[in-house]
Formats: sequence, structure tokens, C-alpha cells
Amino acid sequence: MKRSVIIAPLALLLASPMYHVQAFGKAVSIPLQRSFNRNNNILTTRRQARARLSQNSKQMMQLAPDVDFDEDTHDVEPDFGQVRLTDATDTYYYGVISVGTPSQNFTVTFDTGSANMWIPGVRCTSKACLQHNRYDHELSSTYQPLNGQFAIQYGTGEVRGFTSQDTVRVGGITIKDQPFAETISEDEVFELPDTEFDGLFGLAFKSLASGGLVPPMSKMIEEALVDEPVFAFALSQGHRSFGELLLGGYNELHYKGDLRWMRVIRSKYWQVSMEGIWYGDGKFNLLSLSKDQDVSKMPLDLIVASETDAIPTDIWHQEKADEAKEKARIKARKKAKEGDYDMDLDEKRRHPPKDASPKIKKLLPTQSNDAPETSAIMDTGTSFLLGDPNSIKLISRIIGADFRTGDMSCAHLSDLKSFWISLGGFKFEIAPEHYVYRDPVKKTCSSAWVPSYDSPFWVLGDSFLRAYYAVFDMKEKKVGLAPINMPLRHF
Repeated sequence: MKRSVIIAPLALLLASPMYHVQAFGKAVSIPLQRSFNRNNNILTTRRQARARLSQNSKQMMQLAPDVDFDEDTHDVEPDFGQVRLTDATDTYYYGVISVGTPSQNFTVTFDTGSANMWIPGVRCTSKACLQHNRYDHELSSTYQPLNGQFAIQYGTGEVRGFTSQDTVRVGGITIKDQPFAETISEDEVFELPDTEFDGLFGLAFKSLASGGLVPPMSKMIEEALVDEPVFAFALSQGHRSFGELLLGGYNELHYKGDLRWMRVIRSKYWQVSMEGIWYGDGKFNLLSLSKDQDVSKMPLDLIVASETDAIPTDIWHQEKADEAKEKARIKARKKAKEGDYDMDLDEKRRHPPKDASPKIKKLLPTQSNDAPETSAIMDTGTSFLLGDPNSIKLISRIIGADFRTGDMSCAHLSDLKSFWISLGGFKFEIAPEHYVYRDPVKKTCSSAWVPSYDSPFWVLGDSFLRAYYAVFDMKEKKVGLAPINMPLRHF
């Protein structure tokens, strides 16, 4: 949501197969769904649409015999309070919550990159609000005013409003007296067709929340509404396919192998250390390589060279090193002629001044190829992969994408290799099917690697996360990733 997304015309989806949930702790499953008709109750419209399905829907959905199935609503495991999670053209995901008494239903995107909850208020007359469901607190018997001012700026737009408190229901969990914001103005980026969801449900840490409002997940944990302070995402791939969010646990059927746990280095965002990026079996860490001013002159076949290609690569580096030494000697001789009897840079490396402090020694020229110290956040509210411009420029060159627009040819996708991203000491693969966006309508391709000029960290959005089952542990402040095993379908 922090970046504009490309949305194709949306088709009505009626149902999705679900499977028996085996989770740790008190898990509540939230596969996200779309609001089909803005003028009617979402759940009523959903049931009417599903009524068109044949009577043998359970057989058509290929569900196991022991899976509970409601023939009236076509809900699977209804005692889990499930609502379906929808993939909107592989750019964002959203689901249904209800607010107030009696319930008013809203579609929201569940965002690990922010901590606030907001929905359009009935007083909002922005075009974006008029196109979506709006909350009327005068219709709710459990509403309480908080009277605080609210404003939050995202990467693509701003919302403004005031704070309120009411009962919020999500995935079968009832949160009483949940603080949130009612918007009174929303930027055009939240208008249809770009933004189908009504509001936002933040899942980052409380320290990130604007206005001191307690995030819904934090309140669930504080009031022991879930057994474990954990939630997990299984993002599907494919327009109108269904994924899942679990509150209070994680589903071991949705991933392969073992979860790889990474420590959160700052409990504000879901931020972990990032050691590097590699292309295929290449030997070079692209984060380090992008710091080289001459990398644009380096032949592409050497940039992506594997360990077995060390000889020609080493020759190129030796030539560059010799060239750098010669430039340094010329500069030193020039300084000497001007009366500056400074040591040659090579001599400085070998014999630093005896009184040099550790800080000064660190600043002396070195031949280190270590990756720069950096980090990345896991953000379900961002569509793409945002990083420093130098690295993105190098990555774009490797995959043949336009650095500024992301446009690239679809003709050679089969020739592309996977990237490997090192996070928390583990390397995670991101395949071309995840870092290249294919528009099924326009038949065009574009890169998911996007330059970010003002972010102090990398942002790994849905393009990365849909390849993994992601578990977020708020108590232990850690994130676990494992290759996704997603049997869910779309119709």
C-alpha cells in the first residue's frame, strides 16, 4: 500500500477450497475476501453469490471427508470464524472485519508495516470514502468517542481523521473497546479501482502506532484473547486466489521443512538484519558490489559469475586494482610537488600512523568486500521489493529491466535465475515468478525491484513474502520463514 499498484479488471470469485487446520495455540484463521457490493452487507452478498454453486460443492472443492463444511455459506471450518483472504492481482491482500454493535462490515488490508487501524468515517466526503463502506458511530451502541486527531502519511498517500473506540470483530475474536481512527479525508490513491479495500489493520509493534493508539493485535495479547502472541501469513499467488492469516498461532500444514527464525533488531517494524543479495550461484554480494563506483563498467557476465568463473573475474579485478594503485601514486606525487608530503595510500594501508585512533583506522582505505551494514522489514502492506537505488540499478541491469519504470521484456523470463537474500544469517530464495510481475491483461512484464530514495532500510513486500510462510512472534520479537506449502485454490 505504500506504493501505487497495478490492478486489472476484477472478476467475481465465489469459493475456495480450505483444508483442516493444525495450529499451535489458539489459532483463528482469516483468509481474506472481497466486498462484492458496496451498497449491501458484505456477508449477505457473499452468501447470495455462493448460492449459485451446485449442490455437490464439497466434492467439487475436493475437501477431505473430515473437514467441516457449511452448505449454506460454503464456509470451511466455520467454528474458526473464517473469512476469506483475497489476492488482488498479486499486489495486495485484504479481508473482512466488523466494527460496532450491530456489526458494520469493512474490508481491510492486514499490514505488518504499520500499527494503526483506520476505516472510512461517515463524515468523510472524499471520493475514496464515498466509493467504500463508511462507519457510522451513531448506529453503534458500543461506540465511545476518544476525540483525538489522527493523520498518517504512507508512501503513496495520506489519511486524516479522528479517534474513536468500539467493538471490533476479526476472525471470530471480539475485541471490546478497541481504539481506531475514523477518516474524514483520504487521498486519491485510495480510490477505486486502485484500492478495493476500505481501511487498514496494522500489525506492527505498539511503538510505531500514531496517537498512542493500542494496535488490535497488541490488545488481543494484553487481554488474553489469543493463547500465543503470534500471527502468521500464508499469501497466495494468482489473482482472486485465497490466502490465510492466523491470529494466535501458526499452521504447520502451510510450510515445508523448518521455520528459520530471525531476531527483530528494533521492535517497531518487523525489522531484521540483511547481509546481502546474490544472483543465481554468483560469487558476488550485490549489496557490496553496488558500492563500487566502477560497477557500471564491469562486464555483466563477470557480475553474475559463479565460483567456477573465478579466473576471468580475478583478472578483471586485478586490472582495476592496478589502475587504482596507479591513480593513487599519481595523486601522491602531485601532492608531494605541492608541498604535501603525505604517504602513498598503499603505505598507509601497510603502516597506519601509530597515534591513529580505532575510528581513524577504520576510515583508512581498505580492500574489504564485506556487505554494508543494512536491514530489511517484512511488510505485507507493500507490493514490491524496495531498496537502495544503487543496488536496484545493478539488479535491474542483471535482469534486463528499466531502472526507472521497471518495464522489461517477457520474452526471456525462462533465462532468469533466482536471487538469494541473506536475512538474519539465512539465505532465502526469490524466484523470477515472484520478482517479475506479469500483467495478464496487457501481456506486459515489470520488475518488482523498486528504488527507494528515503528509506533507511530495505522493504520486503508481498513479492518476497508470498514465497514463504511467515510467522511473527510479538513476545519473543522474532520472525520465522519457511517455504510456503499452499494447497488453496481459486475459482
